Amino acid sequence: MHKAVYLSLGAPHLEYPAVEDALRAEGVEARMVHLAAFDRLDLDEIDLVNLRMCRWYHKEPDFQERVERVHERLLAAPRGPIPLANPLPLVLDALDKGRYLRKLSEDGIELVPTRWIAKGASFDVVRTMDEAGWDDVVVKPTVSSGSWNTIRVSRSGPALDAHHFVLQEGVFAKQAEMAALALTHALIVQPFLPSVLDFGELSFVFLGGALSHVVRKTVGNRGGWWAHERLGGQNHRWNPNPAEERWATGVNDALERRYGRLWFARIDGLQGVDGRLQLLECELAIPRLLLPEGKAFGRYATVMAEGIARHRPGRPRIRAA
Repeated sequence: MHKAVYLSLGAPHLEYPAVEDALRAEGVEARMVHLAAFDRLDLDEIDLVNLRMCRWYHKEPDFQERVERVHERLLAAPRGPIPLANPLPLVLDALDKGRYLRKLSEDGIELVPTRWIAKGASFDVVRTMDEAGWDDVVVKPTVSSGSWNTIRVSRSGPALDAHHFVLQEGVFAKQAEMAALALTHALIVQPFLPSVLDFGELSFVFLGGALSHVVRKTVGNRGGWWAHERLGGQNHRWNPNPAEERWATGVNDALERRYGRLWFARIDGLQGVDGRLQLLECELAIPRLLLPEGKAFGRYATVMAEGIARHRPGRPRIRAA
């Protein structure tokens, strides 16, 4: 059997056990290894290394450097280079929204309108809202996961949860905290789009370059503003119309033109004020691929097995009986 290692930081995606089962059926024996133990790992029998279970990577200040060291070791493996899913240039860019989103914008992909706040810059939320002409915004670090330090700031209306702040007489109560965060992290500021509440967002999952499934993520029925299941949202399988599918395929094509063939990708879009989809973000390094919602464990495992066979042709692929 082929052998794959999934690196983690101790808190993998909950779907991992089913991933392991699906891979075994495709002739791939997978096991999870903590990133801290990778340097002691014997690479002789390994055919693939996948970073997809390294959730909460943003809490590791040297995570990028550690990933680069992993890649260097994979290139020097005794039986020849071992592939990393996805490829290193994409992974390094994908860890920072300020890298890959700007590059996609340069490639003609329309983003949700964005103001970029450089690390170390003087940052005033209200001034940024005034300059952009936005009354309702979302602020988040460019390096984050799990909605870490993501907040919403509105000029009026009720605050919907502890992460939603309404200006009081034009003053943002948490200005000092956000200004301090900007000293250590680059930030993005985007308008809060009402379509999140009315429709939600669409997540398009590509496996091996082909669209596998689409999930509509809504805020649920708790009265919040998050289209995220961990924060009260709900996920629903979605059948995209031709325009939605063309849009997502266009984003995936732009990614592959820049980075080469992808093992997997999740592309998240929101409806803009004119109803057209705009790119919110992509999950390309450590994504939850919504495999349960898409009933896609088998497709995912097939793509992983076929990718190993392309990169490691000297080792036969033997499916489980």
